Amino acid sequence: MKTNVMTMSLGMLVLFSLVFAGCVDYKTQDLPTEEQQAMDLVNEIAQVEQELAASGETGNTVENDGNEVVAESDGNSITGAAVAEATGLGSEQDAPENTESGEVEEALAEQPLEVIEEVVLPELTEQPEEVEVAEEDNVAEEVEEAAGEEESVITIKENELVKLRATVTDPDNDQVTYSFSKPLDGNGQWKTSYGDAGEYSISLTATDGKLTSEKKVKLVVERVNVAPVISALKNLVVKEGEQVKFTPEVKDPNNDKVTVAVSEPLENGVFNADHFSAGTYVVTITATDGELTTEETFTLTVQDVNQLPQLAGLAETITVKEGKVVTLKPEVTDADEDEVTLTITDPVGNGGVWETKYTDHGEYFITVSANDGKDIVSKRIKVIVEDVNMPPQIVDVVLVNR
Repeated sequence: MKTNVMTMSLGMLVLFSLVFAGCVDYKTQDLPTEEQQAMDLVNEIAQVEQELAASGETGNTVENDGNEVVAESDGNSITGAAVAEATGLGSEQDAPENTESGEVEEALAEQPLEVIEEVVLPELTEQPEEVEVAEEDNVAEEVEEAAGEEESVITIKENELVKLRATVTDPDNDQVTYSFSKPLDGNGQWKTSYGDAGEYSISLTATDGKLTSEKKVKLVVERVNVAPVISALKNLVVKEGEQVKFTPEVKDPNNDKVTVAVSEPLENGVFNADHFSAGTYVVTITATDGELTTEETFTLTVQDVNQLPQLAGLAETITVKEGKVVTLKPEVTDADEDEVTLTITDPVGNGGVWETKYTDHGEYFITVSANDGKDIVSKRIKVIVEDVNMPPQIVDVVLVNR
């Protein structure tokens, strides 16, 4: 009975030692000192097996609290001395040569029973270290990446409104302000005009107060050709005999070179209205930039200024004797080449001839008038008819007393 108890206890101790040694060996497999200790334990177990073989005892069974524990070792039983030696419960110095079975049983009773469960250790994996990258570094990298990005291109036409709106985000949720370079204003706007065609490099700068990002935008303003503009024209009214000077005001929104032409009578920019210029003229101004042409017209009215007929060839005083002929031959001219009607008062008459008689002596005032239908020009001529005394003439003699 005692031998069976001892054999059971020894078996439990051996099992415990193997499990413990395995666990220690698993976690400390890299320590050569602990390996040597495990080998020593294996050697001790081998020695115990040899002693069991020498004892000649075979499989014994011990009942312990209803649990059956069987210790087998190739049909050889384990002795109490081997158990004491393997477990360290006794030695040559501590125990007497003939150890009593009661003492062995008492020693085994002091050792508590333990239920050993298999523990499966999880596979050890090395956790990668988390490397924290400073957010400022990220922002700096984004700035570098942004710097390497291709320049955005925005295309508009002349005289259009440029209105840019930027979408800016900040990884830190900081408040961000941004601005545009000229010719855009602070709101990213620019009203283009004709003549602004070209390429403009716009810088968009965003800052959170610590770091700054910049993006380039190429603004292409395409040329839009517009016809030249002729300033408003007014109709002109002048009189014959006046000089007219005219210079048209022409502008080109694209600042192109413009060729201007004016029709008659102002083709040279100056017009001297003579007495034959009366009438209305339609003047056309043509302006071209080589591609587009603009025409405007206005009227030039030359008012007639009547030139009075001119009377010539008339003496202011004509003196004749009675019996003579008074002849008037006025010379009439009209600068306007108007048709002129000539009248001569009596006693000369429109015929311009007056045969005086000996009784016509005296003074006469003759009026010569020239009428061009607009105005009448008159000239007064004094005609003096001198008396001429003629001798009496005997015309006839007749008998009067019969």
